[in-house]
Amino acid sequence: MSSKATFTAHINEGYTTKGESIILGGAILDGEALADTLVRIPLKTLNRHGLIAGATGTGKTKTIQVLC
Repeated sequence: MSSKATFTAHINEGYTTKGESIILGGAILDGEALADTLVRIPLKTLNRHGLIAGATGTGKTKTIQVLC
C-alpha cells in the first residue's frame, strides 16, 4: 500500500464519528490537499475545553470565530 493510501486510511479511521459533526477541512500530505480525507469534529464534543495553539498570524482567532 502506498504512503498516500496509508495516510488516507489513517485519517479516515481517526476522524470517523457517530452522529452529527462539523467538517473542519481536509488533510494535506506533502503539500497536496487530499479531497477524500475530511477532518471532522463531533458536535457532542463542542461543550468541552479545547486549545487552539500556533504562532502569530497562523489563524487562531479566525479558527475560533468560524467554530463559534
